Order: sequence, then structure tokens, then C-alpha cells
Amino acid sequence: MVEQAVVEPTTAGVTADRQGSVERSDAEPVNKKERRSLYQKRIKIYPKLAKGAFRRWKWVIMAVTLGIYYLTPWIRWDRGPNAPDQAVLIDFPARRFYFFFIEIWPQEVYYITGLLILAAIGLFLITSLAGRVWCGYTCPQTVWTDLFIAVERLFQGDRAARIRLDKAPWGVQKILRKAGTQVAWIIIAVCTGGAWVFYFADAPTLAADLLAFQAAPVAYITIGVLTFTTYLLGGFAREQVCTYMCPWPRIQGGLLDEESLV
Repeated sequence: MVEQAVVEPTTAGVTADRQGSVERSDAEPVNKKERRSLYQKRIKIYPKLAKGAFRRWKWVIMAVTLGIYYLTPWIRWDRGPNAPDQAVLIDFPARRFYFFFIEIWPQEVYYITGLLILAAIGLFLITSLAGRVWCGYTCPQTVWTDLFIAVERLFQGDRAARIRLDKAPWGVQKILRKAGTQVAWIIIAVCTGGAWVFYFADAPTLAADLLAFQAAPVAYITIGVLTFTTYLLGGFAREQVCTYMCPWPRIQGGLLDEESLV
């Protein structure tokens, strides 16, 4: 006959039933309400610079899309006397939308509705045929995040250097590199907000008024809001926007299955 061993309590929260020789311990359930979290704690991602044809295409597309956004309000288009000469202009006071030779009035808004519907169908088609090319190449969140990461790489080095810099104690070099990155990000964010308001007024005139602090308060408020959101989403939120905020991944799930081409 093998004699049963009696387990004596050796730690707090552990008791032994001498009659049944059963060890008992107080356990806390891992899924108890107090320990549940709605969102996973973010793990900072350090993207490594990729090389190759797809990366080169991405640089080209990023340069083209950013150039279109920042420079379009400055393009002139002669429409004759008593008409604005800005190529692309959303004129709220006159209730007009100008796009080069096209002039749209409020009662013609169905044209814009039709264009939006065609754009949505085109997006669905491209996604079904080629996958997440919108997300990877032309989504504004992707484009500006890529730009912010390029600036970060310029000031702080490649992936390994950025990891070492974050782990290093604060010193002159770390302060200068981090501060330079933040200043460049803020400049980009301000330019992004400023470019947006130029679509709603004559760009050269509004730029002069902004610098002279004579523009309407709504212009400064709009620039401030877009500066903050660009700085936050491009510099810090990054992939969190795609994970938690963007509805497109949820829609995409209904467009792709195991029989899709991608």
C-alpha cells in the first residue's frame, strides 16, 4: 500500500484538506470583469524601409498625391471677367463649385452624387481584382503616415537606430533628434490644414490674409483642427486608425472570400 502524502500549505492562499489530501488554492479568473480590456495595449511598431519595385511605385504615388493636394489650389484658370480664376474652388458665398472648365450649381449636385457612386463602384472593383491597393497606396492615412515615417527616418535613422534611440537615456542627441522630428511633423500638419482651406477661397488672397492675421476666424479654426488631427493620426495613431476607426476593412470583408483572385 502506498501511503498518501499530505500537502502542507507553503504559500499564502493555499490550504490542504488533510482528510482528502486535496490541495486547494485561491485562484483569480483571468477573464474577470475587473481585468478585461476593451482594446489591446498598443505595441509600438518600427517599420523597416522596404526596397523594390512596389516600394518605388509607392514613393511615386505618394509624391503625386501629395503634390496634387498641396498645389491644386494655386493653379489658375481663366473664366473671363467677374469669375474666379482658381482652377478648383468651392465657393460657398456664391454657391458654386468650379473644377477647371466645369461649373456646378447647387441644383446640379446630382453630378457629384453620380461621381461618388462611380468612385465607390470603382473602389469595389479594384479591391476585388487587385486586393488592398487603395489601403496600401492611395489612402490618405497611408500617404501621410508614410510621409511622417520618412521624416522620422530622416531625423532618427533606420529601424534599428530608432529602437536604440527609444531605449537610450535622454541626452542632447536624443532631445535634438526627437525635437527635430516633432517640429517637422508640425510643419507638415500646418501645411496640410492650410492647403485644405485654400480650396474654399482664392489661395493667394487667403494666404496673405492668414499671414497678416486678417482672415476669418473659421479659417484659423479649420487649420487648427486639421493640424491637430494630421499630427495625431500621422505621427502617433498610425495603424490604429486602420484597426479601430476605418470602416473600409469591414466592408472589404464582404468583398473577398477564399475564391477571390487575391
